[in-house]
Amino acid sequence: MNKTISVIRIAILFALGMVAFLLIFGEEQDANLLTWTFRFIVDKAVGFGTMFLIARLYKRWSKVDPWLIAYDKMCEEVMEKPNPMCIKDSED
Repeated sequence: MNKTISVIRIAILFALGMVAFLLIFGEEQDANLLTWTFRFIVDKAVGFGTMFLIARLYKRWSKVDPWLIAYDKMCEEVMEKPNPMCIKDSED
């Protein structure tokens, strides 16, 4: 049951991310300037609102979902021990 809920939560975050991406980076094709401007503003506002919703859901679910907790833990471990091939020398 826990795995199913985790997969559903990740799928929701992914789907909302795709919607936000399409709304923010999408281009309007209307010939009328007023309609184009209205749809442009509404699409971008809904896209950024969706990003805000994703952030809120992730913040809430990352405290209770085991897969998101594990993902956060892995990210913290990488930040503590970065890849030595990616560290820039101070002599360069």
